Amino acid sequence: MNQHDFDILLQKYLAGDCDPEEERQILEWSENAFGHGTAAITATEQKIVERRIWKRIRTSALGKKPFLVSIGWQWLAVAATVVLVCGAALLMPGFFSQFNRNVSSNAAGSELALKDFIKVSNKGGQPKNVSLEDGTLVKLTPESSLKYPRHFDTNKRQVELEGEAFFDVQKDSTRPFFVYTGELVTQVLGTSFNVKSYTNAKTIEVKVVTGRVSVYENEQKAPHNRNGVILKPNQQITFDKESKKLVPELVEEPALQDVQDKKLEMVFEDATLQEVLSVIQKAFGVEIVVEKSTLNDCIFTGDLTGLPLHTQLRFICKSVNASYELRGTTFFIKGDGCKK
Repeated sequence: MNQHDFDILLQKYLAGDCDPEEERQILEWSENAFGHGTAAITATEQKIVERRIWKRIRTSALGKKPFLVSIGWQWLAVAATVVLVCGAALLMPGFFSQFNRNVSSNAAGSELALKDFIKVSNKGGQPKNVSLEDGTLVKLTPESSLKYPRHFDTNKRQVELEGEAFFDVQKDSTRPFFVYTGELVTQVLGTSFNVKSYTNAKTIEVKVVTGRVSVYENEQKAPHNRNGVILKPNQQITFDKESKKLVPELVEEPALQDVQDKKLEMVFEDATLQEVLSVIQKAFGVEIVVEKSTLNDCIFTGDLTGLPLHTQLRFICKSVNASYELRGTTFFIKGDGCKK
């Protein structure tokens, strides 16, 4: 469409004679042309268009579906409920020029305001490091993208993730950190965790390395009605998008919880099972339940230093004539126990 064609369509639009297809064309033209400064209309024409927009807003308030109007110099996203509450504000001088700066969006349920955002995509074959203004570090997995504001709000920090990333969040007790991943929200104050959320995947996964994380559904519900869990280090959840179920479990390879204990010596000599399991629970931050109390007095001697958690438990159980089972995030030790 050239400028002459646009002028003809504009006059028809101002006169209210455009059919739906012509109206769509002029709105698309205005979005592209006005946004790049390649077309202009007079102040009088702008006033007429604004009056026509107001007429459409009133029509929407009477029961029609919400609509989006793009007129180059402003964006108007109007629903009937908004009009009824804010109708007076629409009549204030300068409303149309200010609306674009004040409008907010709830796209994909993210509740993130339309501000000055940065979107980083990792198209390479290696993880990409992203530093946020608050000191938070993000390791973005290939084929993933992260959207975040240049400047966080004074009372919260919010980002959107598509794909997978590891977050090492800078602690700030006054500004919780939120990661929006479609149907789930992960909320923390200061911790490190991994989130995997691909659009075409059937599940969303959140794994915690340090600190505690609150994970809940991203829905317009009262907080006490939301489906959610609190995760501790070495725990993860899998959210099934179809069934809407959150399944908490341990990560595949639990790590020593305290960084200072990475070289923790775990050498036992004639120690009771209760003493051994107490050390393991503290080191890995896990819960271990012994089903038969008689097992607690069994004696164990061995060096478990540097061994993975599951390997440690296998060695222990074999030495005391027992076995273990993982249910959710808890280990259960069962068996007849040692012979005295």
